[in-house]
Amino acid sequence: MRKGLVLTFLLQLFWLASGKAQDLDSLADTTETSVSDYLFLSSGYRNRVSFMARDFGQKIPLYTADVMYWHKSGIYLNATLAKFFVTDLSWQKGIGGGFSRQLTAKTDLDLSYNQFFGASNLNQTGKDNIGILQTSLGLDWGLLYSTTQLMYLVNQPGDFFLISRHSRYFEVDRRIGGKGVLSFEPRLTFYLGTSNYYRIGGYDLTWRQYLDTQRFVTQGLDLAIPVTLSLDNLEFQLEPRWVIPTQVPEYDFSAQSFQLALKATYAFPLKRKK
Repeated sequence: MRKGLVLTFLLQLFWLASGKAQDLDSLADTTETSVSDYLFLSSGYRNRVSFMARDFGQKIPLYTADVMYWHKSGIYLNATLAKFFVTDLSWQKGIGGGFSRQLTAKTDLDLSYNQFFGASNLNQTGKDNIGILQTSLGLDWGLLYSTTQLMYLVNQPGDFFLISRHSRYFEVDRRIGGKGVLSFEPRLTFYLGTSNYYRIGGYDLTWRQYLDTQRFVTQGLDLAIPVTLSLDNLEFQLEPRWVIPTQVPEYDFSAQSFQLALKATYAFPLKRKK
């Protein structure tokens, strides 16, 4: 088995789940204000996956399908299916839940926990599930919208990550077909954290390399320009992204890469005020 394959398989799914509430909650703003609860269905494809700006020398496409129940209180539940386009990888399953809330006119908060299953044939440690706990705080300070995300990878030993995102939203004045809203949001992301995750990837580490995985360091950055078309409750998104890993150890073959993602999301209103 290729080293790093299990890392791409497991950790990329956690990365998708960590920002799920914030991504889908933005679609709720385009729906009717009288709707209180939503059922979100989404499907996406990425031509190449990475985690913490690292692809571990792999060039693997990914397909995902997600369902989320979002309550007006901010509580949400989600389930994920994912398929890597590699012959020796099966479907990955995930479940999770969290809480997302607008705190003030300028700030918002998201808390969630997700657990993924189905990789026992790949994980070198023999563990077939790993979880991730995350919290993020968003601040709209005028010039940019910034989020600071803290994540803990539940493993033995675990990993702590800090992800700092900064974006600016732009919207085209002219409506497409009379009602379609076209927008784009350039985003710069910085990744910092420990790297104990190499231990579940089948890497043979020396004592010095093992100590290096305990260090909290900058792991990379990326620049993305998501382009979104919103049509009532339906949303399509195209996201080109340039990924740059930093401080890559000698046994990891991660390199700079260009990635492209497609995603479609539909919001079903479930309840209306009387």
